[in-house]
Amino acid sequence: MGAGASSRASKKHIGEIKSLREESTKPSDASDVTTLDEAKQLITSLRQTATNFLAKIDEDDKARHELLNKPNKNFSFRGVSLATSIKKSSKFVTELLDIGYQEFEEKALIEGFQTLKSTLASPTLSVMLARHTATETLQKKLDSHDEDVNDFIIGHYANSDSIHDVSLVRQRAKTKFSSALKKLKVNIMVSSMMGAMTPKTRQRTSSFFAGSNNHLKVLHTSAEKDELEQVLSGMGEWSFDVWDLVKLSNNQPMLICGMELFKRWGLDSGLKISDLAISNFFRELEKGYNVDNPYHNNVHGADVMYSVHCFMENSKRMHDELSQKDVLAALVAAAAHDYKHDGVNNAFHINTHSELATLYNDRSVLENMHAAELFRLMKVKKFNIFSILSPEEFTEARKIATSAILGTDMTKHFNHIADFQSRLAAEAEFTRNPDHGPIPENQKVDKFHMIEMALHCADISNPAKPIACYQKWVVVVMNEFFAQGDKERDLGMNISPMFDRDNTMVSKTQGGFIDFIIKPIYAVWGEFIPELKEAFDSGIAEGRAFDWDTYYEENKNNKLFEKAKEMVVTSEGENENDDDDETKLEEVASADLDCLRGQMENLKRKEENQ
Repeated sequence: MGAGASSRASKKHIGEIKSLREESTKPSDASDVTTLDEAKQLITSLRQTATNFLAKIDEDDKARHELLNKPNKNFSFRGVSLATSIKKSSKFVTELLDIGYQEFEEKALIEGFQTLKSTLASPTLSVMLARHTATETLQKKLDSHDEDVNDFIIGHYANSDSIHDVSLVRQRAKTKFSSALKKLKVNIMVSSMMGAMTPKTRQRTSSFFAGSNNHLKVLHTSAEKDELEQVLSGMGEWSFDVWDLVKLSNNQPMLICGMELFKRWGLDSGLKISDLAISNFFRELEKGYNVDNPYHNNVHGADVMYSVHCFMENSKRMHDELSQKDVLAALVAAAAHDYKHDGVNNAFHINTHSELATLYNDRSVLENMHAAELFRLMKVKKFNIFSILSPEEFTEARKIATSAILGTDMTKHFNHIADFQSRLAAEAEFTRNPDHGPIPENQKVDKFHMIEMALHCADISNPAKPIACYQKWVVVVMNEFFAQGDKERDLGMNISPMFDRDNTMVSKTQGGFIDFIIKPIYAVWGEFIPELKEAFDSGIAEGRAFDWDTYYEENKNNKLFEKAKEMVVTSEGENENDDDDETKLEEVASADLDCLRGQMENLKRKEENQ
């Protein structure tokens, strides 16, 4: 680069360039950057300097004026790989800090600033910032929080191949974070740059007790029927408590909740799904939930389905963008997300080398099983709730449901936060800068991400609910945790963090869960659904301040939480083919397992031959 820029500049700018040159000689180069904040300050300073320099160069020069106020396609990151844009910007910044403004030709200086400006405006860098910030925030909390809570959070919610080795997981997390800080020092450009009307509440269009719906005879008296109708009329609020349905439905809350929500969304009439088909599906699905599980049972399944409904009901954006078929897939995924859960977590399956862990190669063991069992159930015509869809529609509905169910794996939790936050940031960036053009599909929040995030948030929504509802869930979830801890003790295994009934403080468990898991994700989810943000924040604050140790001790043996063991026989003449249905399901399951095992054997043989 030539040294004659100052001789060619107009005299009226000599003083300004001299001032900028003096500023550039100050001791602030890339090697001084040791923290993210310092890097941000440096880039902010460079940005301001770039703006000032371009603004002060010959105001009468029309070409330069246009260059300042709109992206120059020759130097914008669009059409050029982001890596190339970052590399050019990094080189420019390094040379700028090393040799100063005076050593650049005027054209090269302007082009360099324009490249830097375009790179800084890249929405993709906003995505990188969201991911980096999420990692940094988590690490700061882990470094400053109670060791037991750290073990619990990392052991159950961190994504790692060695989930059973907590100390190794923590070490790997810290190593990854340290690596991120080193990258920050090496490449400043990469590491430091990194929603209106509330929808009208959906009203009931009809009662599923009316007319000829005899297949829904779950109640014995007209008084019980009237009471249930009254409870159902209150559905639609975030504060609705699914536990109210348990006794009134003779422990069939999923059946009643599913029928009600399908009616509210008009899926029965809009998609031509008969009441009998709906009741057949939900009744069989509900049978697949183990009522002996304190937490992962049919009540939890119904609660999660209802919570997903609330998100879709209250979010104007989801209301506008999701079709009836999308809603169908979302409700089915929510209802089936813990189908056939056996009451222990993925870590237990992996550490005991269970058949499921072997079948799914230690990856999202239970979630894979739930999704597979749902679609195995649908292979029986009587229970195929998607039978009204065309082949193409079935494929898409299956994709929505499967990805949403797999997304409930808690080791993906922090990835959910970073990914969804980055997509919201990208959408906001493109909204602020329409000249960037339409947002790329891979950066926006589409229906798949909406439903996946909705189901994940619904699955862990208890702390965001009113305290009267949250209290019941704390009792049953701790009972299930302790039951697994007892099994681990009996097997001579290390007891999972916070699963030891003799050495666990419930308040510490819930406090850590709220601080590390609930607050971060509901901050992002509340940004996406501002219509419910106040309700989320209120429930979380109340739950965080509650005395859980005392409450649990007083209520851990409460009869309210003991489920009925027998499901009610529901319809006249509907049982005659039950044995055939079960035989079909067993045949389907056996055939699928044989096929999967055969595929695994073929893969092993190929690996051995290689």
